[in-house]
Amino acid sequence: MIENDRELFVRELRELYQIERELEGLQSELTEAATDEALEEFFMAHGERTSEQLGRLEPIFDAIEAEPAPIQSPVLEGLRTDREDVVGDLRDPVLGDLVETELGRGIERLEITKLETLLALADRIGYPSEVTDPLERTRAEAETGLERVRELTAV
Repeated sequence: MIENDRELFVRELRELYQIERELEGLQSELTEAATDEALEEFFMAHGERTSEQLGRLEPIFDAIEAEPAPIQSPVLEGLRTDREDVVGDLRDPVLGDLVETELGRGIERLEITKLETLLALADRIGYPSEVTDPLERTRAEAETGLERVRELTAV
């Protein structure tokens, strides 16, 4: 049971951490599936950025004296399942690029939403910049990633 802002913050941070860990593996799968070179490059770069983001989240756990115990994200699982179902039905691999960019947009939006919640909670709790700055930087990267994947969809 979640009884206060800190407990919700820890729960949300653990879920975001698990999302990022799962994305590390998913990025290589998406890179291989892409038929468009720009999309392939996006997923490759996103994989590198995901590793950096994980490295940024780990010290936050130390700062708030919490363990990074994984919490599965039902939203990410739903996005992945939907992608797998649609990709399995496609006859034209180029259509897969549209499905992959849809997943990319969904992931970026999920990350942005989690980060906005974490930042709102951090503000309520009064966490210092050692907690909020990495979250702000990660949110900015996710917003940039969303804009980039939108551009790729328009191509």
